[in-house]
Amino acid sequence: MPRRVDHDERREEIVIGVIAVMAEQGLEAVSLRSVAQAAGVSMGRVQHYFSSKAELIQHACKLFIQRATAQHGESGDLPRRERLETLLTMGIPGSADERIGTAVWYEFVIAATKDDKIADLIAVAWRERHDNIVNLLETSEDRRALPPHEAAKLLSATSEGLAITAMLGRISREDARSLIAKQINDLEASFP
Repeated sequence: MPRRVDHDERREEIVIGVIAVMAEQGLEAVSLRSVAQAAGVSMGRVQHYFSSKAELIQHACKLFIQRATAQHGESGDLPRRERLETLLTMGIPGSADERIGTAVWYEFVIAATKDDKIADLIAVAWRERHDNIVNLLETSEDRRALPPHEAAKLLSATSEGLAITAMLGRISREDARSLIAKQINDLEASFP
């Protein structure tokens, strides 16, 4: 009896090859051939599942977002404040591998300027992140310096800036986490 082929698993195997190429050589190096080599599969298999470089990158972006979402979901049992800090710092790298992961994410962000499908994926991911931050802020004390939607925008912008700064080695993950915690404290401060 022939073995059943798991097409989703094969697509994911190929898409992981896209991310590997991006991590090692950048987005411009992604091609059907380079991805096949990185994934350890034939060109024919890549072409069977993906018709273009754009489609490969779009699927890689989708997988990257799905994994980040799953990672955030693992913090669901933590207290509210820890979930908020985890969400805001999960993109801030500490190790060399994490710096590469952050760099790959920002390669997708740059690709979004030219690819509407990637732009849509990223917009949805950012909106969901924003909504999660708002929800975590709304479950805290009702009196704070900024409304939750504005505080979420400020925290997101700070987090993204710190992620880039840490990726470039200009600040440590620990210092970045400390700055996020201080900003949350300031934003959640009650009025006198």
